[in-house]
Amino acid sequence: MAAAADLRFVLAEPLQLVARRNEKSSAELSRFLAKQIWTQQDRQCILDTLAQLLLDKECTLLIGRQVRPILLDLLERNAEAIKAGGQINHDRHERLCVAMSKLVADHPDVLP
Repeated sequence: MAAAADLRFVLAEPLQLVARRNEKSSAELSRFLAKQIWTQQDRQCILDTLAQLLLDKECTLLIGRQVRPILLDLLERNAEAIKAGGQINHDRHERLCVAMSKLVADHPDVLP
């Protein structure tokens, strides 16, 4: 995976495409695309936003195609969020399972 300093270079084009195709995330992602340099907090926010979008059934395949190099990281973020606070978030767990089932044909490495 690319070093953190390279994240902007690696993600700029895919983020532009996702922002154009998804109204829900357009404003938030466009805010980061306008910046020349991403702070550590910016990078975390971008990755969290992409992880959330991955669980949106209308965005799953788009995100999987556009950010393939960090797909496993996004899945792991969702897995951790499911267990956050000591309780299982069943809605998020179900959405993660649906996302993984959509991704497995093109990305067999998503299986545990």
